[in-house]
Amino acid sequence: MAGLPFGRRALIGGIGAAGLAALTRPAFAQRAEPAKRRARGASKLPARGNFVIRNAYVMTMDATLGDIPRGDIHVRDGAIVSVGARLPASGATSIEGGGTIVLPGLVETHWHMWSALIRSMSGDKPEAAYFRTSVELGNAYQVEDMYADTLLAAAEALHSGITYVQDWCHNLRSPDYARGDLRALADAGIRGRFSYAHAMGMQAGQAMNLADIEVLHGD
Repeated sequence: MAGLPFGRRALIGGIGAAGLAALTRPAFAQRAEPAKRRARGASKLPARGNFVIRNAYVMTMDATLGDIPRGDIHVRDGAIVSVGARLPASGATSIEGGGTIVLPGLVETHWHMWSALIRSMSGDKPEAAYFRTSVELGNAYQVEDMYADTLLAAAEALHSGITYVQDWCHNLRSPDYARGDLRALADAGIRGRFSYAHAMGMQAGQAMNLADIEVLHGD
């Protein structure tokens, strides 16, 4: 990477990134009509605005554009309008990006987001290990706990430059538990893929109630 004392791989692997705003709404939300979204109780996202980040080191990850040492990124209503140098952006609020690096948001490919708080409750001893703790506490989770933990995880993701998550939700005791998790993802405004999984503490050989998935899909 010309002009910088570290490489692209070291940057991404070592310090994360300041991810750009998501280009689209979460995959599950794209299919939902506004009335259905309101029925789930999801809050309205704030206005996305019209702004341009100027003079940043832009890592486009595009083979044609390459890296732009003093680049601009114009964003309007949550979508990237253009990327380049000295972009015209009449009416847009300018954000000085000198001395910063801007690159596309990172992707988290495997995350049990509902257990965000359980990480801090687990220990090194077998009786306090993550799996035992997650089963014991997961059995006591209510719908509002699923919502709160997933919202916390989404906030952590966005703060770390992660703008797309794979939420493998494996503590679903009813469709309402899934709705709480999905509502948190929608309220955070993060892009995501939701995987409907089992409930913690299920007995070996016990089958999931697949009819619950059909109920949720019909919302």
